Amino acid sequence: MERNDQTKRYIERRKNVKCIWFWWFKENKKRKGISVFDFDDTLAKTDAWIYVKKDGKEIKKLDPAEFAIYKAKPGEEFDFRDFDKMLRNPRIIKKNVDLLKKQLAKAHSRKVTILTARRLGFPIKHFFKTLGLDVYVVPIGSADPEKKADWIEAHVAKGYNKIYFMDDSVKNIKAVDRR
Repeated sequence: MERNDQTKRYIERRKNVKCIWFWWFKENKKRKGISVFDFDDTLAKTDAWIYVKKDGKEIKKLDPAEFAIYKAKPGEEFDFRDFDKMLRNPRIIKKNVDLLKKQLAKAHSRKVTILTARRLGFPIKHFFKTLGLDVYVVPIGSADPEKKADWIEAHVAKGYNKIYFMDDSVKNIKAVDRR
């Protein structure tokens, strides 16, 4: 990702949620914005677990916050089966959902997306519909931070030059920041 003449980065901490702002722009170039939000532990908490398996046996379970900082040991695999279902006991993170609402109010001038590592977007879209919000959800189906960075980089290539990215995972933020 080539950064143009002027690039600004801003990282802000919001009680366990980091957000990163990028502006890529050249003088006299029209600004095109996109706001990208993670779902799990950024916009809402759910009763979903990531199961750690070794030699085919379940050895522990992690919540999304624990998974975000977990370093897999040799031979361990992850099972994300809870994330392929309707949301169980979803609870919004109000201050972050309020930010999402503000960005949705600007939807005439910017694209607003929920970019989730989940394989299914419908449960998230359905949940926000119950809150009266019509959101665009992109499920990338991978916990690999580079997948989120690739998606954002592809949007920079499409001409988006003012990017707001909010995610609770430091791994995801670092992957985007390295680009």
